[in-house]
Amino acid sequence: MERLLVAVERWLLPLLAALLAFITIGVFVQVCLRYLFSVAFLWGEELSLFAFIWCVFLGAAINVRRRAHFAFDILLGLLAGRAAAAQRLLVDLTVIAFALVMLVKGYEFSVVSIRRLSPALGITLFVPTLIIPVSAAYMILAAAVDARKDARNLLRGSSA
Repeated sequence: MERLLVAVERWLLPLLAALLAFITIGVFVQVCLRYLFSVAFLWGEELSLFAFIWCVFLGAAINVRRRAHFAFDILLGLLAGRAAAAQRLLVDLTVIAFALVMLVKGYEFSVVSIRRLSPALGITLFVPTLIIPVSAAYMILAAAVDARKDARNLLRGSSA
């Protein structure tokens, strides 16, 4: 499972970089058109917003896999052995619980968004909101892999 998550991340990182580049270029063009030529570029603004939404959720999912997100940093140096493994397992289970809520509610939100159209582009809002349950599923898988390792360490009594 870990190999699958790493392979998906290798695919997601270039996508994330492309989305960030698109946002940067898109916003720059919007500002130039607005202030230099007094031209509104509404669909570009909307696309930049959708790309930003995808960046937020993809970045959050990648950070869960890398364990760069939620943690009790103050306890890292104080705990060892079973206590450290228990603390990490608690964090993993909290992330899984949050991601499960995000998966269910994000899916419901995406389904409701099928009938709504974006004002400038006229596309269904299902496209930008679909990333919520997709990233939640990735978070669940990543946190479950970590939880399995931490549960094993807890049973062994090690903190590694």
